[in-house]
Amino acid sequence: MVALTLLLSWVASREAAIQLEANIGHDSADTAYQMVDKLNRSMDARIKEVRLLLGIKEFSDSSGRFWIREQLEHLQRNYDVLSWIGVTDAVGTVIASTGGILEGSSIAQRPVFMEGQHALWVGDVHNAVMLAQLLPNPTGEPIQFVDIAAPLHNQRGEFTGVLGVHLSWEWATQVKNSMFSPKLRDQQTDLLLLSSEGTVILGPDEMIGQPLAFIHSSSNSTTPEWSVETWPDGQRYVTGVARSQGFGDFPGLGWVAVSRQPVATAFAPVDKLYELILGTGLLVALLFSIIGWIVASRLVEPLSRLARAADNIQTVKSRLEFTQENGSPELKRLSTSMRDMVERLIDQRQTISRLEDLANTDPLTGLPNRAFLNQYLQHTLPETERQQQSIIVLLFDLDGFKRVNDELGHHAGDLLLIEISQRIKATLRSGDVVARLGGDEFVMVLKSPSSTSAALTHEVSQRLLTRIATPVNLPDAQNAHVGCSLGASIWPQHSNDIQQVFQLADTALYAAKGKGKHRLVIYGESG
Repeated sequence: MVALTLLLSWVASREAAIQLEANIGHDSADTAYQMVDKLNRSMDARIKEVRLLLGIKEFSDSSGRFWIREQLEHLQRNYDVLSWIGVTDAVGTVIASTGGILEGSSIAQRPVFMEGQHALWVGDVHNAVMLAQLLPNPTGEPIQFVDIAAPLHNQRGEFTGVLGVHLSWEWATQVKNSMFSPKLRDQQTDLLLLSSEGTVILGPDEMIGQPLAFIHSSSNSTTPEWSVETWPDGQRYVTGVARSQGFGDFPGLGWVAVSRQPVATAFAPVDKLYELILGTGLLVALLFSIIGWIVASRLVEPLSRLARAADNIQTVKSRLEFTQENGSPELKRLSTSMRDMVERLIDQRQTISRLEDLANTDPLTGLPNRAFLNQYLQHTLPETERQQQSIIVLLFDLDGFKRVNDELGHHAGDLLLIEISQRIKATLRSGDVVARLGGDEFVMVLKSPSSTSAALTHEVSQRLLTRIATPVNLPDAQNAHVGCSLGASIWPQHSNDIQQVFQLADTALYAAKGKGKHRLVIYGESG
């Protein structure tokens, strides 16, 4: 009971653990998805703001640079993630910008102008080059931006410049930090963001700029996924991955959001579940085992008495020698059944003594069996030796009998054996013996003068070959065709040991089969 309960508890806990692990993994993938979704939505909002700025016609008029700067700085004050906003002329010179930074400077060779003069453009995360020394930097760490640029046109549709926006990458850090609930902190969850090249652009400081090829080269499925991965630090983490598909006006930059938790921390609830289910199962098993032990102990003594009586069952002469147990209905029925069994055993002993006379007969065919044959030879050999006669041992079996069994069934095979047995008995002379050795194997023992042994063997064999080859009519209008292979040896010509004579006849039988079956081979004869 304990072993069975523990096995069932283990199976239940394992199935529950697999489901719980899957839920934990999907939660990790969902966390990564939520982060990349927030970043996509935030980028979409910034792009929409740029589109609104494009609708201000004064941006196309260089004479309104102070008014343009005022509008840009007003927008910057409302959105602290906008580190710098500038408007260039048609050749890439900054004509107005927040804080006046870079006004009069050319950015014609910068991607923000080169890409933005053709269409709305979003640039991936990069370090500041021209603005690094001009923008405030309290932390002293490298400043990183995401760029948005769009072309400006006047009312006649002529290209007049580019509106460029540098978004501080700090907004991405704010998005990441906003996702850290107490639960994620307790689970030691890390959130990372990879660029389209697989480099960490957001995450723990020590990992910024490191490539994570094992994540970047994994499945490119658009749906969030999770797996257990070994990271460069040698630890195993439950890793959730979600790939950016963009949102709204933001086409996406191939970002990959990653959520990771140490396996030991993430799967701690799984270990607790194992302990709970297995512990409960063990407790229940022990409880019921104790109850079962107490209940079973009530049956021990009467069962012991019955067991002792059963041990002496061979010497029991009457059913009354068994004690009638009345402790419970079950014991009463058991003791009654055993008393009845004793009575049946006594009857069987009497029946067995009557059946001993039939022990020497094959039950299917009615022919003598091997036991009878052995007894017959023990009595016949001395008499035959005194009369200076020979004993022909003719072994044979049926060719094709297995096919009948396979195609028509064992019942048909039994009917065939019965019919063949009748034909064999019809071939016997008075005083000859035929016995079934088993299956489709038979033996004939013929007495004969030594001078005519070979001729008699051929004569009897021919009759057997002819009669056995005749088709046998079976029920359901079925006909069975079998043949016969015979091997013969003669005592004492071939050996004085009758068992050796049987072996030589068996050798001759196999020789007959080797020569094509349905024939006689006498040991020692050629041809």
